[in-house]
This record gives sequence, structure tokens and C-alpha cells, in this order.
Amino acid sequence: MALEGIIQEIYKKGEEEIQRIRQEAQREAEKIIAEAKEKAEEILAKAKEDGEKEADRLRRQEISSVKLEMKRLMLNKQKEILEAVFESLRQRLKEMDIETKRRIIMALIKANAMPGMVIYSSREDEDLVKSIIQELGLDLRYGGHIECLGGIILETQDGEVRLNLTFDELLNQLYEQKISEVSKILFG
Repeated sequence: MALEGIIQEIYKKGEEEIQRIRQEAQREAEKIIAEAKEKAEEILAKAKEDGEKEADRLRRQEISSVKLEMKRLMLNKQKEILEAVFESLRQRLKEMDIETKRRIIMALIKANAMPGMVIYSSREDEDLVKSIIQELGLDLRYGGHIECLGGIILETQDGEVRLNLTFDELLNQLYEQKISEVSKILFG
């Protein structure tokens, strides 16, 4: 349940960023379309001078080429925008306040930890994770540092079960699950 709340919060914050990015993408698309139309008109005028038959061939060829180029440019821009949204979410996770981080990590531990597990966190979150373990009175051993934005990894003592609950992994999973939905919102 707590993870769903996190996802909703990230999604809500992302919506505002999506709206801003959508407007920027729309302006960029209009500019690209305007430039493409201008280029197509110039080519059409030159082709008419060479004759009606040649003009039709060049016009069809150029319009097709411009459409392909526009589509390529638009797809590249969409990819850039999606990457910017993802990076914006990563940045927001980096800048998360300590109380929010504490609530999230506590919820992850409560929902997933079993007695005797080893827990790992980022160097920055070590004291926070240790205090949560102590506060909850759980039989967990702190195992050391991992490179991540935040969150934890839980592992059984024998290493057979490893739960990656880092913010990086949770964000990647969310991104993979929601990328088509985000694309539809951004680009229709």
C-alpha cells in the first residue's frame, strides 16, 4: 500500500512536469512543421519551373522525405522528453526531504523484512536505516553501503533471496510500467 502511495505521489509530481514538457514539445513541433513546410514550398516552386510532370514527381518525393524527416525528428524529441521526465523524477528522489525518505524506508522495511535479514543502504542513509531498525526493534543486520538514490536492499543471510527496494529500482520498474501511459499523455 505504501509503495502505491509513493507511486501516486511521484506520478502526481510528474504530471506537472509532463504538462510543462508537453507545452515545450508542442512549440518545438510547430517550429519544425513550419520549417518543413517552408522547405517543401521552396522545392515545389523550383520543380514547377522544370515542368508539370517533373514538379509532381519532386513534390511527392520531397513531401514524403519531409514527412519522414519530421517523424524522425519528432520521435527523437519525444525520446528526449521522456528521458527528461525520467531524469526529473530521479532528481526529485535525490532531493527528497529526510522525513519523507524516513516514512518510505520504514514502510519498505515493515512490508518486506523478515527476521535475520541483512539490510543495505546508501552511505547517506546508513544512520537513518539503522535508527529505523532500532526503532522497529527488528532482528536485522546492517550489511553495508550500496550505490543508489535511496531505499534499501534486503537479503537473507544465505544470500538466496535478495529484494532490491532501492529508489533506483522502484523508479525503473515504474518507468517500464508507465512509459506507454506517459507517452500517450505527452504525445497523444
